[in-house]
Amino acid sequence: MNIQRITLFFAALCAAFALAAPPASAWSLVCVAAIPVTMLDSIDSGVAYPGQRFRFKTTITARVNGHLLPAGTIGYGYVREVSAASNRDRNGSLILEPRELVYRGMHVQVMADPRESSLWAPAQSLTEKAAGYLPIPGLIRTVVNTVRDGKNVTIGPGFNFHVVGIADITTSQPCHKIGR
Repeated sequence: MNIQRITLFFAALCAAFALAAPPASAWSLVCVAAIPVTMLDSIDSGVAYPGQRFRFKTTITARVNGHLLPAGTIGYGYVREVSAASNRDRNGSLILEPRELVYRGMHVQVMADPRESSLWAPAQSLTEKAAGYLPIPGLIRTVVNTVRDGKNVTIGPGFNFHVVGIADITTSQPCHKIGR
């Protein structure tokens, strides 16, 4: 009788593990359809400031929160954070926050696609790094790097990124996990 109970217990335990939630690798992040947009204004980390407004436009016709918005719909956003390039070879950076699309007086809330980076900073190729390297040891190199300025980043017209529509934030979310 005990062997039957133990066997039944292990069978139930195996069934429970089989019906348990799938491992994290079986989940995927699904977001509302990303809408491709392109910048209209130029933002330079050397002169930009937090709260500065920028414009962008949609490049395709898209349905956002039940509203059909044609290609070319203008959107607005703000510079969220900015740091200018400085000495000691420190590069500038920008964080942009798209906020809304405006069409015929209607304001449709959007946000940057969470699957893309919102931080932009200049990158150096290996050739640029090698060309900028001075094989001077010690104090002389420190002095040279102190006066060497970093590079500012400029995001201008034609720069492409994606936004997703957000509805009522208390009842919906632009991204969620689903199991496979």
